[in-house]
Amino acid sequence: MTIDLHERRAILQEIQSAWVELRNALRNLTEHEIVETGSWGAYSFKDMMAHIATWERLLMQRIQALEEGREPPTIDDIDAFNEEDIQRNQSLSLREVWDRFLETHEKLVELLERTPVLTRELVAADTYEHYREHLQDILEYEKRRSPSRRLKKE
Repeated sequence: MTIDLHERRAILQEIQSAWVELRNALRNLTEHEIVETGSWGAYSFKDMMAHIATWERLLMQRIQALEEGREPPTIDDIDAFNEEDIQRNQSLSLREVWDRFLETHEKLVELLERTPVLTRELVAADTYEHYREHLQDILEYEKRRSPSRRLKKE
């Protein structure tokens, strides 16, 4: 089923809005805060950025499969997949992760603008809902920072 232009625009706008909030929150962190182990659970915000890019790439693979009439790939153990993905990407530099984070998102948006299989059900969990989930992680981290570190950022 193809969605109408109004719904496509609404989905893309929701994705863009949540993306900008997440990206800006990350840009407000220092480089040290982004790479600091323990800033995002046991990991870093750099790991989070790589994690988001991975899920966007998986979404692109699912869309491609649907466009071709194939069954989209699935992941049986999401926690194990996420852990393996974080370990696989930890050796990347911050610059490499930033580039991948931005480039993957750009490619995803280009795909979403044209794909005939776009639906909220298909994209929400790996886009705007995912971005908002991790935006909350950043906001909670910022609340935990010491007052002196908060002042240095302002």
